[in-house]
Formats: sequence, C-alpha cells, structure tokens
Amino acid sequence: MMNRDLIYEQQLYNNALRMQQILTNYSQQQQWLETDYLAIERSLQILIESFIGLARYTLEITFNVHVSKSREAIDVLHLKGVFDDHIYQQLNKMIGFRNVLVHDYLNLNPAIIQSIVRQQHYNLVIQQLQTLLKCLEKI
Repeated sequence: MMNRDLIYEQQLYNNALRMQQILTNYSQQQQWLETDYLAIERSLQILIESFIGLARYTLEITFNVHVSKSREAIDVLHLKGVFDDHIYQQLNKMIGFRNVLVHDYLNLNPAIIQSIVRQQHYNLVIQQLQTLLKCLEKI
C-alpha cells in the first residue's frame, strides 16, 4: 500500500481551485473571444484531469487498487460507495467531456462549453475532489 503524499494532495487541490477561479471569472463575462474559449477549454481539461488523478490516487491509498483508465477509477469508487448513482453519472459525463476536449477537439460544441461555465457545472468536480480528500483523511 502506498503512503499518502500530502504535498501532492494539496498542490493538486490548489491547482483545481485555481482553475475554478478562472472558470468563475469567465462565467461572469458577457462575451468571450476565441482566446477565451481556448483558456476555458484548457481550464476545464486541467480541472477534470486533476479530479481523475486524485481519484486514481485515492483508490491506491485507501483501497490498494490500481487502475489505468479514468472511467475505471470512477467505476470502482462508485462500487465502493464513495459516489452515489447521481454523482457517478455526472462524473462520467465530465470525463466524457474531457475526452472530447482532448481527443475530439474539432467537434467541440461552443453551446456545451457555455452551459458548463455559465451554469458553473464545473463546481461538481471541486465538490468531488473534496469528497476524495475526506475519504483520504479517514485512513
């Protein structure tokens, strides 16, 4: 079993909070330029990847389970009761969106990006990062 790396946990969480702040600033702007969209996309990607990284790490630390795929981490954490069904479904959507950002960027729908940012759906990722940190604190 791995030992906790408190510095890694804190840096990852602080970076996620930084992405949240960037996205919150954009959520309050009326119009976005093309460069704004690029910054938003990157911030969303980093935020979601931070969550994925902490999900894998949490599995290894708390359950001694190693997974190689993003969705596997969410699946196992759901099975272990860390995420309820609703949160699990929402997280799967966010991971799917991250995959589109990274692999299918030519087909990004600006309306989806606007919806995620304007309605601040990215806050779900921050909330679930906090859930994972609480899970880690229990060991």
